[in-house]
Amino acid sequence: MTRARAAACAIVLCSVAAARDAAAQPAGATPGRFEVSGGATWIGRTSIGAADAGETTPSNGSLRIFSTSSDLAAAPEIDVRIGLRLARALAVEAETAYGRPELRVSLSGDIENAAPATAVERMQEYLIGGAVLWRVPGLQRPRLSPFVAAGGGYLRELHDRALLAQTGRYYTVGGGVAYLLASRSGWIKATGVRVDARAVVRRDGVAFAAGSHTAPSLGASLFVRF
Repeated sequence: MTRARAAACAIVLCSVAAARDAAAQPAGATPGRFEVSGGATWIGRTSIGAADAGETTPSNGSLRIFSTSSDLAAAPEIDVRIGLRLARALAVEAETAYGRPELRVSLSGDIENAAPATAVERMQEYLIGGAVLWRVPGLQRPRLSPFVAAGGGYLRELHDRALLAQTGRYYTVGGGVAYLLASRSGWIKATGVRVDARAVVRRDGVAFAAGSHTAPSLGASLFVRF
């Protein structure tokens, strides 16, 4: 057998072996163990309480002077995540996000018929926490990876020109999909895009009513896996 024929046979055998390995790889297999992603999230309007301002009458009754309602306006946030794959379908993530929503307090129903008014203040909001992410096994595809996720963490909000701080907690639940753009065998294993849809539940922080306050969120990010 000539050297050329031997080389050709070796190439064919290597190609067959590579094809078998690719065929044996399960759909939705995730290259890389670590993932870093960054992007933007849009968080919807959050109602944070309503109340009436009143005074006590001579007969010990109550007279409403005006009414107030407060909310955090919808606003974008930037976020960064660092993930660790524990198993093929399970991963944990650390996350941080920063945004500048407007705090809006609306006044209405004035007893002297004053026109309704809204006071607006730009705030700073920081979220630092983590999440558990589960890739749904039956829905995985070679490039498409649907998932569900839940998490929570620390909430810090600054207002009055960052002179006053309010702290609390936040929780998230939702899901999304990751789409693989490219995979390789080097130090960087894969790159792709990710879309998340979640419910964000805030507790405490800047709020004028006790309890939880929920808002929808939608985010998109780029990720790199190592």
